[in-house]
Amino acid sequence: MSDRTELQPLGPGHRRVVRERIDPRLTAALFANYRTPLDAVLELVDNAVDSRVRGRPLEVDLAIRPGTIVLTVIGGTGMGARELEREYLRWGGSRKRAGDTIGQYGQGGKAAIGHLGSRFEVVASREGETTAHAFADDAYRDRSRLRTYELSERPKPVEPALGYVRIEIGEVDRKLDARRLRLRLAETYRPLLESGELALRVERVPPSLVAWPVDDRHPIAVRAAGRVVHGWWGLFPDPLPPSMPDPGIRLYHLGRLVGPPDWFGHPGPAQHPALNRLVGEVELPHVPVTMNKSDVDRGSDAWAEVEARLHRVLAPVIRRLTRDAASAPSPSALRTADQVRRILARALRMLESGKLFESDLGAGGDGPGGQLTLDTPPHDPPADAGAEGETVPEGSPDEGAEPGARVPEPVRNTGGGPGRRTGIGEVVIRSLDPRLRSAMVTEDGLRRVVINSRYPLYEVRKGDLWYQLETALREVCVTIPEATVPEFERKVNELMIVSLSLAERRKRRRGSAGRPGPTLL
Repeated sequence: MSDRTELQPLGPGHRRVVRERIDPRLTAALFANYRTPLDAVLELVDNAVDSRVRGRPLEVDLAIRPGTIVLTVIGGTGMGARELEREYLRWGGSRKRAGDTIGQYGQGGKAAIGHLGSRFEVVASREGETTAHAFADDAYRDRSRLRTYELSERPKPVEPALGYVRIEIGEVDRKLDARRLRLRLAETYRPLLESGELALRVERVPPSLVAWPVDDRHPIAVRAAGRVVHGWWGLFPDPLPPSMPDPGIRLYHLGRLVGPPDWFGHPGPAQHPALNRLVGEVELPHVPVTMNKSDVDRGSDAWAEVEARLHRVLAPVIRRLTRDAASAPSPSALRTADQVRRILARALRMLESGKLFESDLGAGGDGPGGQLTLDTPPHDPPADAGAEGETVPEGSPDEGAEPGARVPEPVRNTGGGPGRRTGIGEVVIRSLDPRLRSAMVTEDGLRRVVINSRYPLYEVRKGDLWYQLETALREVCVTIPEATVPEFERKVNELMIVSLSLAERRKRRRGSAGRPGPTLL
């Protein structure tokens, strides 16, 4: 009977049986379940790692050629004809179980192949077998129907006791860089590479493991969520070396890195620079992970128990580090930061009034859109209203303002009324990771822009007004939702032009009043 046949109504007391259906085109949607081709390659390596045999090193080789990627796995369990049919070619069905293997959804490897290329060939043999089985697909991305393959026998290229899998992906239309892939593999499988359980090579070159400069290292072995959590935490030397890995505790699921470094509910380096010294690793085989292994399942009961337990474990060292005094910025840098806050507050008030960001790029003056430039000062109260030593009109947003006081938050105009409010309450100077230019943090209910005094360009510019102003502006504009990169750059440029105009006008007004103006540089 056709699926289009109209169902006839049933009389009282009769039952109708309905059943689920699946369109094979749904599998094509899984091909897009990867942010980058590197993530898709890691999915294939995950499947290989899941096949490793205790006590036997697993060898994984990756060859990258124009239009072709070849993955070869030697020393695992391998796959025979039965495993190829009942497990590998079965969408959504797998004997893998959480806590025993990295994968568990029965779709990752097949979807990764479709993400990378449009054809493939698989040659596989289970450990103990003397021959291999092969099948291929020259139009894999055509998902109008589910596939049926005919297996052919091949000579096994390794000794019979070893499992063997070779996957060749053709017509690859994704760009892969061998050097970046090695770095990502070294980061993702670091514990397995260090222990020798896994031997990885990309273009015959193994990924290099850089030793972490840890001065003080302590083991972790605590019970959480019904199992013992093993790992370690340590401290980078002080002062920090010029090149070091990201701080924080790395989470591993059966030797595979999952998500970014975690702080288990404690503040991170953006809140206190001394926390840049804390580093560590924990193995969490019993905490479920997301389908693409980009993070742990943070809504699970297991994660909640692990997070609470490790929060208590790390509390003493967090307290000790946060008591350490960070290097204080110079008084001139602090004065400049307060000056930036005042100028930025003025520019953001103009944004609130709708005098910014309402025009197309290139509009000028008081013409259509009213884009503000240095040649068209705003028709608002003087830019130095609220400056030190001057009278502020009653009700002004800067009335009684002191360094660190909350400033008005901007509104993003979308053409249909007021938008979501966003902004800052303070600009502060702190010592952070040298690779981080700045950060937006929320402390005591107040949003602050933290400018990193250890960032190389800050040191070159000596934290002058223009550098701090541009840095703060970029952090504020990042909070404007749904902005494309060109829109973001335009907003930063417009705000910077207006802020520079305000700073110059304030300097001229102070000079014309016969008083020395503030030092801007």
